[in-house]
Amino acid sequence: MEQHYRDTIEQAIARALDRTELPPILDEPVRYALASGGKRLRPLITLLAAEACGSSPADAAPVAAAVEILHNFTLIHDDIMDRSPLRRGRPTVYRAWDDATAILAGDTMMGIAYRLLSEHYPAEVCQHLVAECSSAFVDVCIGQAEDLAFRTMPSVTMDDYLRMIGRKTARLFATAAVAGGIVARAPHDVLAALRTYGTALGMAFQIRDDVLDLFGSPEFGKELGQDLREGKKTFPTLSAAAHATDPNDLATFAAYFAGTPPTDSEEIAQMRERCRRLGALEHAESLIAHYLSTANAALESHLPSTSARDRLCALARATRNRHL
Repeated sequence: MEQHYRDTIEQAIARALDRTELPPILDEPVRYALASGGKRLRPLITLLAAEACGSSPADAAPVAAAVEILHNFTLIHDDIMDRSPLRRGRPTVYRAWDDATAILAGDTMMGIAYRLLSEHYPAEVCQHLVAECSSAFVDVCIGQAEDLAFRTMPSVTMDDYLRMIGRKTARLFATAAVAGGIVARAPHDVLAALRTYGTALGMAFQIRDDVLDLFGSPEFGKELGQDLREGKKTFPTLSAAAHATDPNDLATFAAYFAGTPPTDSEEIAQMRERCRRLGALEHAESLIAHYLSTANAALESHLPSTSARDRLCALARATRNRHL
């Protein structure tokens, strides 16, 4: 990320936190969550979308900060539900403090985000932003509920999975892009193109994230194979199971989908090799390429050629190239 964009985002977040004047019991976990080295990808999309539509990054900074704060709020609560020990290579908020403090920190962050929207934009723009963010928040919650429910469902299809990640992950990417357009007062067709871009980028991002969890490096910042330990139905397991014909493979996936996840590193390594052998990586790469092509085509057909649009397209290419 170019430094001036990151500076704009970080300064907007810092101003929002400083203005809130939280007591230490909340201020510390909130700042911890927001200073944990995230990519700031969603707020960067917001700034670039606004710029690509003729506005300035400074105008979009408050809503960009709100999007990032909302995103991190969902991560805090997700980590509690998933009992995830690490987030970006550090103890998760509930592990560093406790469940109750983490829940309250997340709730506080939601309030801070919505106050940013209400204080920095004219009434019509504010109303549009609040409606967009509220709708996204509901979809993210539905997606998380589906993700949790899938763990005890023996039959989950790839279509079920894609619908779930469309809500849980891609929806906030779409809102990040649309929010920049709203600030710039972009017309409806441009907002629709930004939504297509953000949705497709978010789908590709989540599939890549699933792949990295199983096939990536421990330096990625998460415990390798954590999704398997939690019994999640992810892209690699669903893709591999759909292509399995060997009785041993079929039995292994049936047991996993019925609620018997691997319990040690050897079993995880065996599942990783099984997914690799059954073509999960190739299937993932093909679908990621499709989504990213869709994302960039939407921009190129509705937004003028500018450096900001080029940067949005470059973000899509970077998502494809996140390393294993």
